[in-house]
Amino acid sequence: MQPRTDEPFLFDGNSVQARLVRAADEEMRIRETTAVSIAAVAERAGVSRATAFRQLGNAARMIIQVGLYRAHRHIDRAGEIATTQPDVFAGIEEVMVYNARELPKDPVIKALMAQRSASVQDPDIRAITEKISGPTLAAGQAAGIIRSDVPIRELIDFLVEQTYLAAEYPDRSEHAARHRFRAFVAPALRPQFPSVSAAKDLPDAGLDSALAAAADAIAVARSAALRVRRQPGRDVGRSGQ
Repeated sequence: MQPRTDEPFLFDGNSVQARLVRAADEEMRIRETTAVSIAAVAERAGVSRATAFRQLGNAARMIIQVGLYRAHRHIDRAGEIATTQPDVFAGIEEVMVYNARELPKDPVIKALMAQRSASVQDPDIRAITEKISGPTLAAGQAAGIIRSDVPIRELIDFLVEQTYLAAEYPDRSEHAARHRFRAFVAPALRPQFPSVSAAKDLPDAGLDSALAAAADAIAVARSAALRVRRQPGRDVGRSGQ
């Protein structure tokens, strides 16, 4: 298999690997399934089976590459969506809503997401997501509204995982995607402050994020306390003391 680099793979090139990926994509479209053999792909691309196995790796890796090939149109659209939003968090949220709605419609991309543990670590997926999300996250860190105690690569891995979860969730509605982002993703991306005093020197946007996170935490704690108080048997225990 070819050595990997930090640059995304060019599927529209004339290399043997590019021809094989396009042949695999065509084979899956014609057969209407991702369960195609590498031997069939090799025949369609006009190369030997040994070459196909060497370039594609195996069936799981082939699905990842075809999934990436098909994902390019989504990637371009996601980039457009992110750049038209007023701030970093709004851009990430709108992209998550778009992905949750659109990605599961393609069976190959759906199969790609099913291989979450492998695809999140895939070098081509990393390269593409870093190219798209990296500058946005870096700008957010520089502005003090995205946490800087975690490397951007790890933040991107987290966003990819959350994108997959949102797209695989039974409820893929806009409401569900926004709730996931606002309740779980955004708080995890915001700067983590050890105390309220640590937020005093933040710019207004960072302070607003810190206060929003604190308000969310207080609301969750209050809700949990109410549930505990309502548990049956608590008053009985007290009366017997």
